[in-house]
Amino acid sequence: MNSALPACRPAPEKVWRPVLIAALCFAAFWPTLRTGFMMDDPFLLRAAQIEPGLTLRGAASDFTENIFKETGRFYYRPVLGLMVRLEYAAWGDSPAGYHAVSLFFHAANSVLLFYLLSALGFLPPVALAASCLFAVNPVIIDDLLAATGGESMANFFLLVSLLLYLKDKWGAAWLAAAPALFAKESNIMLPALLLLCSAYLGRLKKDYARVLWLLPLCVFFLAARQLVIDNPPVIPVTVLLRFLIGDLFRVMFHYLGVLLVPLSLETWPPALPPLPYGWLYAAAVPLLFLLPVRRRVTAFCLGWFLLLLAPRVAAILASNVMMDKWVCMASPGAFVFLASLFARFREHSRPYVRAIPAAAAAAACLFWAVVAHSEVRLRGSDEKNYRWTIRNGPRSFANYRLGVFLLRSGRAAEAVEVLRPLQGLSPGEEDFRNAFAMALWHSGKQAEAWGLMEDLLRRYPENGAIRENAAGMRARLGPAGNVLKRPS
Repeated sequence: MNSALPACRPAPEKVWRPVLIAALCFAAFWPTLRTGFMMDDPFLLRAAQIEPGLTLRGAASDFTENIFKETGRFYYRPVLGLMVRLEYAAWGDSPAGYHAVSLFFHAANSVLLFYLLSALGFLPPVALAASCLFAVNPVIIDDLLAATGGESMANFFLLVSLLLYLKDKWGAAWLAAAPALFAKESNIMLPALLLLCSAYLGRLKKDYARVLWLLPLCVFFLAARQLVIDNPPVIPVTVLLRFLIGDLFRVMFHYLGVLLVPLSLETWPPALPPLPYGWLYAAAVPLLFLLPVRRRVTAFCLGWFLLLLAPRVAAILASNVMMDKWVCMASPGAFVFLASLFARFREHSRPYVRAIPAAAAAAACLFWAVVAHSEVRLRGSDEKNYRWTIRNGPRSFANYRLGVFLLRSGRAAEAVEVLRPLQGLSPGEEDFRNAFAMALWHSGKQAEAWGLMEDLLRRYPENGAIRENAAGMRARLGPAGNVLKRPS
C-alpha cells in the first residue's frame, strides 16, 4: 500500500483566473509590441547614454539629476531612469524588448489587482471582473505606445507594496514602497491608500502606526526631488482651492466618461475650462450612495478614485492638459463599484438575469480591446500621434513636435505649414520660432528665414541653439544677403 501523500495541487480557480486576466491583457495590447520609439523615448534613451553602461556612476546620475538630464523643470524619476538604463543595456536600439517589458508590467499589475481586491475581501466574481476590465481598458495605451513609458512600472511597485502591507509583510512592503515613490511622484499617495484599505478592513487602529513609518520615506523623496528639480512649478493656494471646490468632481466625472467610452483618446488632451457652477458636480456624488451597493464599498471606491486622481491636480494646473493615462490607477475604484452593482443580478432566480454581469463584462472587454487595437493603428507612430492631436486645430506642443519631426525627416515644406500657426498661437516661444526659421530656410525661403533669425538673435542672444543656427545661415549668405551655397 502506497502511504505517500498526494501531491499538493493548486485549485483550478487559483490558476485560471490570473491566467485569464493576463491573457486578456496581451490580447488587447499585443500590437504595441510592433511599434517603434515615440513620444519621450528618444529623450530618455539619450539621457541613459550621457553616463553610459551599468556603472555606479551612471546609476548615481539617475538619482542626482532629472529624468532627461537637461536644464529645466523636468521630472525626478530615478527608478525610471535606472530601468531605461538596464533596458538599453539589454535591448539597445531594438524597441520590441522595451515594449515587451512595459506590457509585462501592465499584465502583472492586472493580476496583482485581482489579488489585492481578494485580500480586501471582495467576492471572486467582483475581483475578477474589475481586474479584467482594468487589464483591457485602453486608457493605458499611451504608456504602452511609448517604449520607455514608466507608468505601468510605477504602478507595479505601488500594487506590490499595498498587497504586502495587507498580507502583514511590513518590512517587504516598506522596501517596495521606496521604488514606488522614486518611480513616479504620484505614488506619494501610498500612505493614504494604505489607510483607506485599513479603514475598509476595519483595522485602522491596528495599522495606522505602521503606516506612519512610510512618512520619513516620503519626506526623503520630496527633499531629494526638491534638490534636483530646477525651480519646480508652484501652484498658488487660491488657484488650488478654486480647482478643488469648483472643478475636481467635474474632472472626476469627465474621467469616468473617458473610462467607459474611450473613443477619443489623446496623448495631451486639453484641460477642462473652469465653469462658474462646477461645484454642482459635487452635488451628484451623494447619489452614488443611493445605488444598491453597500455604502462601505461605495465609500472605498470613491476614496480610491479621488486619492489616485489627487496628485494629478498639480499637473493639470501646471500643464493645462489632462492626460488619459492619469486615470489608469484610479480606474479600479470605478470598476469595483460597477462590478459590485452588477453582482446583484447574480442573486436573481432567472438564469438569463444571472448571466447579465458576465455578459456585460465580456462585452466591455471585447469593445475596449477593439478600441486598443484601433488606437495602435491610429496613433502608433510619432507622426500619427501628433497629427491626431492637431486634427481639430493647432496645439502648441503637438505642432512643435510634429514640425521638428518633419524637419528632421527632410520634409521642410510640410514643417513650415505645421509650425506657421505657432507664430500667432505662441509668439513668445523662442524654440517654436527657431524651428520655424529653420523650416523656412530648408524649404528654400532663405530671405524670410534669415530675417526671422536676425530678430531672434537680437531678442534671445543667450540661446545657444539660435546662435548656432544663425551662424550656420550667415556662413551660407553673401555680404548682400544672397545664398552662396545651399545648406546640406
